Amino acid sequence: MQVDWALVAAGAGTSANRARAAAAHLPPEVLAAAGAPRAVLVEGATDRAVLGVLLVRAGCPVPVVAAGGKQPLRLAHALLRAAGTACHVVVDGDARGWTRAGNRSRARAVHRRQTAAVLAWLPGAAGLVPGDPTTTTAACTVWHDDLEAELEQWPSFAAALLAAGGEPRGKEPARYAAAAAAASPRDLPAGLRALLAAVAAPPAEAAPPAPPGG
Repeated sequence: MQVDWALVAAGAGTSANRARAAAAHLPPEVLAAAGAPRAVLVEGATDRAVLGVLLVRAGCPVPVVAAGGKQPLRLAHALLRAAGTACHVVVDGDARGWTRAGNRSRARAVHRRQTAAVLAWLPGAAGLVPGDPTTTTAACTVWHDDLEAELEQWPSFAAALLAAGGEPRGKEPARYAAAAAAASPRDLPAGLRALLAAVAAPPAEAAPPAPPGG
């Protein structure tokens, strides 16, 4: 696929040369999804596994693409948008992430700073701040904490995960996917319902902007 690096750079807030160099470190699935009509862009493999299953079950098999963390999200989003792919971006707010870290005070500051940096560019996130409740707009979903915290509110998922030999926060995408496939939709948490509804609706993102001077 021919990539317009000037357009990618405009979306990523960097230079074309830096965007091209950084893109070489993105997971191959990002470039593979470029040009698709739509994609759901997430941080990691567990998000991709669970949401991929839920979207198929909901009759909306949109590809779910993992950027490889919070920091690469902006570049991955810019690359997909430059290729004409409408994105729904899913971000961890990490409001409670610091409680699971060794150095809690440092982790709290780092998580808040990283989340604020994403919210500053994220389409559909205007007015959101770190620590807000889980929020879904047409273009994005920002979890209050993370996907695992949302799944903890899904009783039938917790039971299915245990039956599959998994455990909460086990970071085992295959077992999480199996549990998502086996769990009942009747007790699906509101945050996940809102995300599925937003992705099933017509895309919110317009065509990507032309690069400066273009």
